[in-house]
Amino acid sequence: MITRERGDVWRLAIASAASNTGNWAATIALSLAVYAKTGSTVWLSASFLFTQVPSALVAPVSGAMADRLNRKRIMIICDLLGAATYAGMAVTGRPLGLIALGALAALLHSPFGPAARAAVPNLAGDSQLTWANGTLAAASNVGQLAGPALGGVLYAFAGAGVAFVANAVSFALSAAFVAAVRGPFRSENPEAETNTPETGSMWAGVRFLWHNGTLLTLTVVGAVTFLATEIIAVADLPLIHHFGVGGVGYGVMNVAWGAGGLLGALIAARVVSKNSETAAAVLGVLGLGAFVAAVGVSLWFVLVPLFSLLFAGSDSFAFVGFSGIYQRGTPDVIRGRMFAAVGAITTFASAVGYGFAGFLVGAVGWRPVYLGGGLTDMACAGALAIALWMRASRPAENPPLAGPQDPETG
Repeated sequence: MITRERGDVWRLAIASAASNTGNWAATIALSLAVYAKTGSTVWLSASFLFTQVPSALVAPVSGAMADRLNRKRIMIICDLLGAATYAGMAVTGRPLGLIALGALAALLHSPFGPAARAAVPNLAGDSQLTWANGTLAAASNVGQLAGPALGGVLYAFAGAGVAFVANAVSFALSAAFVAAVRGPFRSENPEAETNTPETGSMWAGVRFLWHNGTLLTLTVVGAVTFLATEIIAVADLPLIHHFGVGGVGYGVMNVAWGAGGLLGALIAARVVSKNSETAAAVLGVLGLGAFVAAVGVSLWFVLVPLFSLLFAGSDSFAFVGFSGIYQRGTPDVIRGRMFAAVGAITTFASAVGYGFAGFLVGAVGWRPVYLGGGLTDMACAGALAIALWMRASRPAENPPLAGPQDPETG
């Protein structure tokens, strides 16, 4: 028999799988449509920039909404607004209009992520939290695996408008499944909801991260690994050119990456526990770095998809560990703002990576980029292991946050 907690997590997982599949499909269709209409890589870069970065700029507002308003209602409204915006994109032909509406959709949907991640501990409960994070990560990876292929097929056979309509439908499905969740999206402990000058600030999440050494280390490590990941993504095309495998090889690499993320998340949901979240975080980052570096020294292309699968699986383990540590270590009253701050930092790190990746890959080649990215990730794993060991060897951290809530237990 499925418990209420597991049933609610499955509903959120289905919502995530649907919206992520549609969103990836729409992203691919938008890129193809903008490039087909302009023939310009500058316009293509603009489509990436203006649909990703603006949501990070409003992260404090998104986090505050996730903490101060009804999280379930916020998520449903965000999905419906996203659906309406993408429906509008289906009847827009100009590149500028497509990019503007894509940016608007990202802005309108930005509170969804902080609200969802902040709500998971309340919906799943302490004993089911690692399983919930693994299940939700797997659902997200379903979208990353299926969405790009769906977007390419829809664009090729029906045009970008149909892909945008499909995304609108996926947002509506997500809203329906979120509405069906029955559990609490916010802590039922009234003491956790007490607002003070510290917890009431829009910047409370940033302040909390800054004063919590463990979570700050997690965030820095996450930002560095995001930056390295975006750089090596740019190195993929020179890689396939070097091995002479063309578009088929590129597709195989991406399928392996998506499958690895999905399998890793499913396995992590079964084997990671509350007591092993720190191990999952450290070993996940370590595995990510080792297999990324292995791509850089691969002599045969046949090994590249295998290493791609393994580093994506490692990344999923790290995600489950990171999520649990963040969620257990942050009081519910500011958890949305904390996740918004983390999301903004990693998004800016990704943007920086995209910004100079082309110059770096052109200057040194794809092998040093992969090898350097992997070694950087492995160094981050070492720093994270030291930080978590230091946390375990001293009393719980007590950031300047009023109220009786222990930040290590959330």
